[in-house]
Amino acid sequence: MTRIVAIAAAIALAAAVLPWPYGYYQALRLGIFAAGIYCGFMMKSSGDDKLAYGLFFAALVFNPFLPVYLTRAIWLPIDLIGAALFAFTSYRQTITGGARQ
Repeated sequence: MTRIVAIAAAIALAAAVLPWPYGYYQALRLGIFAAGIYCGFMMKSSGDDKLAYGLFFAALVFNPFLPVYLTRAIWLPIDLIGAALFAFTSYRQTITGGARQ
């Protein structure tokens, strides 16, 4: 399940570089916040603390409750770095054979 959530988050973040209505970015904040918390706890419980803290930080940056307001030009690399983080999380799930779920 962690792998699926991470893949969905990576795709959503990669798609964020395209021009979408503002509602997409609001939904993205909520989705990435939830995915970061979920994947972070799963990684923490499997002993992968460094990756877990990276995911918790992503959840903090994308949190919808105390939003960080930045320009589109600044969000672009943040979205791509976030996509890479979630893609790496999915990769870690793949190489361990899903044992980290």
